[in-house]
Amino acid sequence: MIHTAHWSRVEWDSARWPHFTPRELSCHCCGEMHVDAQALDALERLRRLLEGPVTVASGHRCARHNAEVGGAAHSVHLQLAFDIALGPHARRPLLNAAREAGFLRFGLMRHALHCDTHPVDAHHAALWTYGPESRRLWAGLFPPATPDIST
Repeated sequence: MIHTAHWSRVEWDSARWPHFTPRELSCHCCGEMHVDAQALDALERLRRLLEGPVTVASGHRCARHNAEVGGAAHSVHLQLAFDIALGPHARRPLLNAAREAGFLRFGLMRHALHCDTHPVDAHHAALWTYGPESRRLWAGLFPPATPDIST
């Protein structure tokens, strides 16, 4: 099940993803939502592993919103990716739980963790940081050769 529509018109399995709604995961500017069962299953597993709330600061983005926030031209957010706010979660347990939940790629931000299920390949790194501040805050949780994407 993969499709894009306004959040109010998407097919949503509330039994499968009981801790989230399409509205909270949709584009902040227009309500567009992309449903990707694999990504949503990983998000639900993350919520269960953490045994508490998971705040998604950014989920799906329409092309216009992605450009406005400075997202990459081919950002996975144009489909479905999640920027998980740290909130009460410590960095190491959150990253470990996200890996265990089935996410494949991780962006280490100052106050959030980008997670997605896009395959790692020559154009999509498995792990990256967003500048020196995020690199410092996540120090010790990634290999020294991890790329930096300053935004």
